[in-house]
Amino acid sequence: MSYIQTQEKPSAKQKWALLLQALRPRQWTKNLIAYAPLLFATKMHEGLLFLDATWCVLSFCLISGALYIFNDVLDAEADRAHPKKRLRPIASGKLDKNTASVFALVVVFIGLAISFLVRPTLTVVCLVYLALGLTYATVLKHHPILDVLAIAAGFVLRAFAGALAVRVPMSGWFLLCTSLAALFLALEKRRQELNLLGDNSTIHRKSLEGYSIELLDRMESIIVPSLLTSYAFYSFLSIHGQWMMLTVPFVLYGVMRYQMLSVEHQITGTPEEVLLKDRPIQLTLILWLLTAACVVYGVPNVLRPISHAVDSLKLFQ
Repeated sequence: MSYIQTQEKPSAKQKWALLLQALRPRQWTKNLIAYAPLLFATKMHEGLLFLDATWCVLSFCLISGALYIFNDVLDAEADRAHPKKRLRPIASGKLDKNTASVFALVVVFIGLAISFLVRPTLTVVCLVYLALGLTYATVLKHHPILDVLAIAAGFVLRAFAGALAVRVPMSGWFLLCTSLAALFLALEKRRQELNLLGDNSTIHRKSLEGYSIELLDRMESIIVPSLLTSYAFYSFLSIHGQWMMLTVPFVLYGVMRYQMLSVEHQITGTPEEVLLKDRPIQLTLILWLLTAACVVYGVPNVLRPISHAVDSLKLFQ
């Protein structure tokens, strides 16, 4: 059964709205990890470096958005077998494939140009990320294990790019934690696809033939302990002192909460949806950031701007 319906030609305003939707801005939250090197290098307050990190994040938002469009063009038929993805602009037939592809190429060049203005070597990382994304869209996503490893590599490249943009060294432990966290999220995504699609899962994604709930449980039994252990070592060995271990409980709770959501509500197929909708996860992330900032910058330096912000808000009441 086809989900494409005969529709009137969209207006210019509607077409731009569809193109923006195809970039999947809700998923751009993944690129915020590029700010992490700046945060932990105690340079978040340096305006020029913060601006460079912001341009880096924007560059990855544009390039990743273009990759989403390329992926949707290639997967249009398969996406129509998915209850949610079939509503995307390209899969639904609202957005023409050729128009979307040309727009994606333009967006890629803009993203690369921005990265070059920040730092030429950052463009190299962006090109590697682009090549990885294209390889994933055409080859790797069809092969079990390789598909989730490619997703994890994308997160590592984002974090490494953030460090490169602001010219700070990147901790190997942090990159390891990033890799394991991304693997955990990718495995949860595969789990939800299996639960949601059932017998139609292989129609939507070929790699799901190699996965089962039992296998994913076994994989998570390796990844989750490795993630928590690695983060514990990272915080224990932090250059900011062992007080960084105060952030470990938040990571532990976040992982356990995510697994609970996976079992009870089955919404973990899209991590950005969890981040935007689940209040406990949001609160945990905020507390983790505040605690880490207090350790890195000192409690007075963190509380002072918060106090000023609260006082400013009172003036408008």
